[in-house]
Amino acid sequence: MRPPISYTVHKDTQILGTVPNLAQAVNAAKGYAETHNCPVTVTAVYPDGRFKDVEYHPDGYIRQIWRIAQSAPFCPERGTIYRNSGGGEYLCTSADYTTAWMINIASGWAFKAHGCRRYPDNSIEWDYSTDGAFQSIPKVRIESDGREAES
Repeated sequence: MRPPISYTVHKDTQILGTVPNLAQAVNAAKGYAETHNCPVTVTAVYPDGRFKDVEYHPDGYIRQIWRIAQSAPFCPERGTIYRNSGGGEYLCTSADYTTAWMINIASGWAFKAHGCRRYPDNSIEWDYSTDGAFQSIPKVRIESDGREAES
């Protein structure tokens, strides 16, 4: 996924500023939140039209909110590696409708992804995850007769 093209800092509907640099946006949001004792949001605008909001609170609490657009619920397929819209690759080890057990290929972090969604570019996201733990990544090979076999 390409990085955001701009960051807008705002309180409710009042735009406080738009900058091209994440560090500037975060510093401005945190400073305003602490000074005015109110939550402030930074909206990242991506080249494909998606948005991500990060809300900064005066007490240091941070909440991330993806505005999911142009995606549809889907059931991942066991044994398939998917690219997350944030850039990581995940192996689906089992799934049922929009809930799937996934393993991060790079780290081995396994979790249950709830509310799986797919974008037109075939990248995926999920609403939230539970039951995370580090696991070894299964090595699967395909036999000559088409059967899967763990190595």
